[in-house]
Formats: sequence, structure tokens, C-alpha cells
Amino acid sequence: MNLNSIIFHTSRLNEIRDFCEGLLELPTGTYIKNNKTQPDYSDDYVNYHLNGAMLCFEYEENRTDMGTIIIDVQEMPSFLERLKEKGIEILQENQHFFKIEDPEGRSIIFVPSR
Repeated sequence: MNLNSIIFHTSRLNEIRDFCEGLLELPTGTYIKNNKTQPDYSDDYVNYHLNGAMLCFEYEENRTDMGTIIIDVQEMPSFLERLKEKGIEILQENQHFFKIEDPEGRSIIFVPSR
């Protein structure tokens, strides 16, 4: 089995997008419709395609799903330094992982790619 997607509901989609795309540099996905490549986001959702799995955020006015997201990162030391330069607070850090929080308080743990 392979993980396909994780969906979090959020009442702060624009903030989450700014954080994920601007600060974390996560790539938004695309899909093919009528033989044309389309961006995989709208005013109601965004999908980040991450090596075979999708991290999805869907807008829902009064709902915020919490959880912990774990992301493999190539060149973890340089990625960590870029986040520090952007002013992101590192909550925990060692040679095996580091941890931050998104604007809604979800934990995001970054580990080196295997």
C-alpha cells in the first residue's frame, strides 16, 4: 500500500497557502483536464504533490483539523537554514529531525530523505 493523500480542513486557507508556498516552498500540484495542465488549487482547496502523496488543505469556515505532518527533505541542513533566515521558529532540532508549527498550530516535522 502507498499513502495517496492527507486532507486537513482549515478556516485559514490563504494563510496556510502563504506559509506552505512562500515559507516552506512546497510545490502546488497540477492535473490534466481537456489535454491542458491545470493548477491543483482554487479558492476552496490546495493540493501539494509530494513525491507520490498529496498534502491537501480544504477550506471549511468553522473547522480546523489538527495533526502532525512529517516531510522528508533532501539537503536538510540547508533547508533548515533557509527557514531560520525567514524567521520561522524551530521548536525542536537535532541531527535526525527538526520541528515547526504552521499558522494553525499543526506540528510539521522534517526528516532527511532516506
